[in-house]
Amino acid sequence: MIQNGVYVVSDRFFCDFNDPFLKGNKNESRPHYYTFFDSASGLIWMIPLSSRVEKYQAIIDYRTAEHKPCDILHIAKLDNGKTSVFLIQDVFPITEDYIERPYTFNNQPLIITSEKLAATIQEKTVRVLRLIRRGIRFSNTQPDVLQIERCLLSGEPFQVKEHSSTRL
Repeated sequence: MIQNGVYVVSDRFFCDFNDPFLKGNKNESRPHYYTFFDSASGLIWMIPLSSRVEKYQAIIDYRTAEHKPCDILHIAKLDNGKTSVFLIQDVFPITEDYIERPYTFNNQPLIITSEKLAATIQEKTVRVLRLIRRGIRFSNTQPDVLQIERCLLSGEPFQVKEHSSTRL
């Protein structure tokens, strides 16, 4: 796997970690961005991508108007020429075993080649994860990525829990 690559996550991950707030996998067709490898845990952190730019631009505009930080989303033009939304608020950990294949465009694996874009996404992801680790929630539909992380590290099965963190 290549950091800054875009991958398809196996449906098996979404069965094993059936958090109702993980973004739908769309029959193994949703692209996920490989933002960084956590060498301390051995886990890979993935960000779902969305093509619903207008929907998420409205959220960014609202948060900006309310003078709230907006590290939770990032809109950018990808190397395939399409504009996508990085759903940083929905970042989740995974192991390489759950990667189905690279996401391809014109039979070529899609990779974010802009170092500036990759650095921006990683910085925002680190900030968002710090907040998540402090119990901050960004929406009522935020997956419990800390429980997924614990289960991946411990090997224990995932149990759907009620979310009870502070919302930002």
